[in-house]
Amino acid sequence: MLPLLAACALPPNTALQDWARTASVAVDQPALLAGPAQDGLLAQQQALAAWLYALGVLAGEEQPLTFRAARFAPLAARAAADPTAAEAVAALGAVLERAQAGNIPPAARAYSAGQAQVVEDLRLRPAIRAANGPVQVLAASLGAAMAAGEAPAQDRTTYRRVLDRVAEGHAMIDARTRHITQVAVAREIRDAEDTLLRLQRLLPPDPVVAARPPGGGAVAALVQP
Repeated sequence: MLPLLAACALPPNTALQDWARTASVAVDQPALLAGPAQDGLLAQQQALAAWLYALGVLAGEEQPLTFRAARFAPLAARAAADPTAAEAVAALGAVLERAQAGNIPPAARAYSAGQAQVVEDLRLRPAIRAANGPVQVLAASLGAAMAAGEAPAQDRTTYRRVLDRVAEGHAMIDARTRHITQVAVAREIRDAEDTLLRLQRLLPPDPVVAARPPGGGAVAALVQP
């Protein structure tokens, strides 16, 4: 009977992980930010991409989060020309620092005494709730910057749509946090990821990203193992 039950087990629900990784890659378009305010906007973009990548880690079972707070801290200062955005960057840093502090020990799930609540929820759900406000601020700030710039107008319009869909998807995830593992919610998240992928394909390859060495970029520096 046990082999039969195992064969009928549902596949892992990776919808949130997949959406978060897709969103992180879609947001990471530094070449579109050329202009007088480039460095401050780049800091905002890096913070947002780092959080989205980290969200994918937090959504995994027993996955430890790597966060290099000392490297993240200067991002808020770089974004200081926009105090609201700088505050949002700092808030994401605080969320990431708390999430890393909540890394669970190996095999913690096996010792959770059969609790219905997954042990990761103690870290994932509060992080989503705390990050949603800053995510909305940064997506809106970066989107507003697309009204002008040196990149082609069509690319700036498409990137603004990407940012809108990231903000919309994150807000939906925040609203569904209590039921994040349910199949119906996973379908919504998959639909949101599909929309992002379609928009991402409309953007040309970013030359700054293409020129990075292996393991280069802010995401790798801030939150990748």
